Amino acid sequence: MKEKILAHLSGVFLFLMFPYVITILINGLDAALLNRPLNVEDCLAGIVALQIPADYELETIKSQAIIARTNLYRRIREEDDLPDILAEIRENLQKSGGYWFFPDEVYEEAVRQTEGKVLYYQGELKLVPYHEISGGKTRDGAEVLHDGEYSYLKAVDSSADQKSPDYLNSTYFSLQQMPKELEIGRRDSSGYVTSLLADGNTLEGEAFRQGMGLASSNFTIQKVGEEYRLLCKGRGHGLGLSQYGGNEIARAGGTYEEILSAYFPAMEIDEIL
Repeated sequence: MKEKILAHLSGVFLFLMFPYVITILINGLDAALLNRPLNVEDCLAGIVALQIPADYELETIKSQAIIARTNLYRRIREEDDLPDILAEIRENLQKSGGYWFFPDEVYEEAVRQTEGKVLYYQGELKLVPYHEISGGKTRDGAEVLHDGEYSYLKAVDSSADQKSPDYLNSTYFSLQQMPKELEIGRRDSSGYVTSLLADGNTLEGEAFRQGMGLASSNFTIQKVGEEYRLLCKGRGHGLGLSQYGGNEIARAGGTYEEILSAYFPAMEIDEIL
């Protein structure tokens, strides 16, 4: 489970500079990037554009920029293979409609106004996750990932998420599509399903959520006639920043510092060293 979540949470980024268009056309994107030192600030707006909508408040997008910068520097310092990072660039460019992708100016502004700022935990760069909407409370990292290394990810109140029009999501499955007997086994302290019982077998909650295409693993199960109804709260894995909740803080006049402090109380904002 941990590997799947970490893979899902890993930062992805986009990097394309006009002076290298000819090189890209001749040799391909990978060759152009491998032959040029990586400038994090140059490529960060593209990363953030793939992670959060442009119509969110600037302070929320600044928060996301700091998260993206932290995750990218962490990967670089952990010496991730550059070919793997380039493969992610290529994949996400294709999802965004090809190599000609120009992020909205709000992303450039968010990056400029937070230049060099990252999140630290006890002086170290750590994985900083985010999701769209929580179930009303974010999740505890050590509890979800079964590893004390992630204890810096604290469960915090995010009840403002309940105001989102996408907070509740119902998905229906015919009885034939599901096990004959299906019930929730355990939930974590934030209400997310961690295990289910399916015809005597135990299923992992997040894996079930992803396999069934559910909005989140914070759900209830109900039989309705010849169908199962799964009612989900929130969208995403529930760890770290709730983008909707953070945006509500920004809409009320809060700053990016206040947003990040609310969702990462054990971490500190500082300049990258």
